[in-house]
Amino acid sequence: MAVGVAQLLTGCQTASEQHLVVKFLRDAVPPPMLGEFRRFLGQRVSLDFSPEPQLADLFEALVRWQHQAEDDTENDSGWLPWGRSPQIPHLSLLGHSWLPRAIEAELLQPLNPQAWENWDNLPQDPIAWQDLARQGDRLWGAPYRWGTTVIVYRKDKFARLGWTPQDWSDLWREELRGRVALLDSPREVIGLTLKKLGYSYNHESPQDVPELFEELQALQRQLLFYSSTAFQQPLLRGDIWVAQAYSRDILAIPQYGQQLAGVVPESGTALWADYWVRPAGATVQEFGDLWIDFCWKPRIAQQLSLLGFATSPQVLGTAEADLPESLRNNRLLLPQGDRLQRSEFIELDLGEASLSQYRQIWEQLRSEGSRQ
Repeated sequence: MAVGVAQLLTGCQTASEQHLVVKFLRDAVPPPMLGEFRRFLGQRVSLDFSPEPQLADLFEALVRWQHQAEDDTENDSGWLPWGRSPQIPHLSLLGHSWLPRAIEAELLQPLNPQAWENWDNLPQDPIAWQDLARQGDRLWGAPYRWGTTVIVYRKDKFARLGWTPQDWSDLWREELRGRVALLDSPREVIGLTLKKLGYSYNHESPQDVPELFEELQALQRQLLFYSSTAFQQPLLRGDIWVAQAYSRDILAIPQYGQQLAGVVPESGTALWADYWVRPAGATVQEFGDLWIDFCWKPRIAQQLSLLGFATSPQVLGTAEADLPESLRNNRLLLPQGDRLQRSEFIELDLGEASLSQYRQIWEQLRSEGSRQ
């Protein structure tokens, strides 16, 4: 895919061509956006956009690029027109949960928002987009897209039941015994249970919530399995009727909207976001900043939201009446009412004492489950 996209965009290259090298998550950059960006630049620029399958792969690549920069190893193979191989990308995509550790490990260099015309147009309510990736006076990431953890379900199965899921509490209903799949993630599973009980996903002392473990045990008895990746086929076969999943994965399923439906829980849910970041050893050049700013143009932001299985932050600052109907009516892309206000990012910097409690609860829960 990466070679095909690069060839489509660049054609025959010459040594004098200017270039932009970007690493991203597969399916995160719709191909039409790249064609629009080329026309926007109005000049011959080599756009080398290549995907990785997982966000973890992008983080591991940041580590490799840092070592490459530190070693300052020259590549004399000469196969790249700008005389350096492998090229450290000018930009890379990185997930919200990976950002703190990338900053701590000094894998990134800060960005300059003064280079972006559309920066000030990003909304600050209900999500403070200009502050999410900021530490002190330094900005480490440019928000590109976001989504939620959702409930996805088989429409036909629930039509027979005569109701549809609306909140996390529905997963405990007796008629769903043995028909539920949950993410294989302690913070997501414990988090949804805390949310059901009226607490935050980021509650600092989960062991002090007296009913939490009993609720988790009851929820686990509803399960057929835990999995963050293997729920789609069992859902389509009808082995399970409902699952907890990331909105981007659900929207990418061809049967979504026909055989499957999804809902952002009423009590709120976990948010996720992806940022454009600059690797520590990357060259700072104008095309990278132009690309970041281009993604926030209103028309492009809407195009990303409709084609990229996630929502641009810029869309939240647009009146619904000014949005295409297909975007306005997609409640996974634009949650209803105050569901978004009730949602939150899962934070990884709660402190070791709190994180240890989450690990202990999860290990005890899974250990009990394996004995059942």
